[in-house]
Amino acid sequence: MITGPHRIAPGVHLLRAGRTAVAPNVYLLGSGTPWVLVDAAWAGSAEAVTAAAESLFGRGTTPAAIVLTHIHPDHCGAAGALARTWRVPAYVHPAELPMAAGRYLPEYPMPLDRWLVAPLMRLLPRRTRARIEQAGDITDVVRPLEPGGGVPGLPDWQWVHTPGHTPGHVAYLRRSDGVLITGDAAATVDLNSVTGVLTGRQRPAGPPRYTTWNWPAAVRSVAALAALEPRILAPGHGLPLTTGTAGALHHLARQLDRPRAGRLRRLRTAVAAPRYGGAGPYRPPPPLYARLQWIGHALTRLRLSPRSVVTLEVPGRRSGVVRRTNLVLLDHDGEQYLLSLAGQSQWARNVRAAGGHAVLARGRRRRAVTLVEVPVPARADIVRAYLLRGGRQPGHRKIAREADMYFGLTGEPTPAELAAVAPRYPVFHVTDTAPHQP
Repeated sequence: MITGPHRIAPGVHLLRAGRTAVAPNVYLLGSGTPWVLVDAAWAGSAEAVTAAAESLFGRGTTPAAIVLTHIHPDHCGAAGALARTWRVPAYVHPAELPMAAGRYLPEYPMPLDRWLVAPLMRLLPRRTRARIEQAGDITDVVRPLEPGGGVPGLPDWQWVHTPGHTPGHVAYLRRSDGVLITGDAAATVDLNSVTGVLTGRQRPAGPPRYTTWNWPAAVRSVAALAALEPRILAPGHGLPLTTGTAGALHHLARQLDRPRAGRLRRLRTAVAAPRYGGAGPYRPPPPLYARLQWIGHALTRLRLSPRSVVTLEVPGRRSGVVRRTNLVLLDHDGEQYLLSLAGQSQWARNVRAAGGHAVLARGRRRRAVTLVEVPVPARADIVRAYLLRGGRQPGHRKIAREADMYFGLTGEPTPAELAAVAPRYPVFHVTDTAPHQP
């Protein structure tokens, strides 16, 4: 729910796009016409933003321009709809333009994209993915801000490049009274803290790390904002800060610049991409992957995961509770196999304890199967078939990548190399369980 606009400085009105601590802020600048919209909140916010503008500036009003701090869906989601309705452009820093198409760009990755959004998007059908990307495409209305810091429609304001959260993130400053709109370069609620998100406790904070492109650059940008000596901080998230603003930003810059090696090391460990190659008998996946397995199960249930992915259901060998694991069902020489990429994994041990009896599920279909472990000498050929699955030809770039990631082998492995590592990887032949005969 979006709350009504309220004045925080002369000609500066804040519209909060929700009631939670993480709600994005929208700013309407001007005391009449012309006026300018800064940021546009989520995609469903267009109607509420229009209503707020009409309550301030009159029915049928249109702004001179829309200016964005950056292109993230909680700040530009409604920009396309509003710009097309009002027939005005939406301005961003030139470095932000590549992101206007609404697609994941590997050259501009943020952690949440790498860990969650991009993997999930790859699992979606191509047409579904295209519809999602098209909905976020604002290339038809976006324009670059002019060099020199001038803001369209606001001669008394200037834009300041604050890269880090995104490559082209900008803040907007009115020097006459020190009003500074920071977007996500600085907030007044700590979105990196569970306590901050749940309680909404107000305090100066840096951008959310999980959606930040370059953290060192983001820290430098906080220091650059502090150097502007603002008197009012109007953040992208949280309430405005109106007292001790410059000092609070200087303190935040020093705080963010402190070494956080230990915490960062733990974070990288938690979210690192799974690398199962190695000599150990079992290589568990990173903790975050384990916690997010339910998403894969849901996608398979909805038939949104790749066609070869199934959910294996087998009772836990100690608890008896059904354990679910998403796996690739490999077709090879007219037979089907499941390969344990993590070595002596928990699901492989559970299958043995259950005598091979399990269920494979995809969508509404549930298939009772018997899994028979393949002898070691026969595994290498099946491992090779796994690397060549999906019609890949020798030399395909994914073969070398998966050989390294899953089997600890460099380049395209030879049959001898695959035979050498095969003992570490249980393989199960899948057969349908015969119906019980009375």
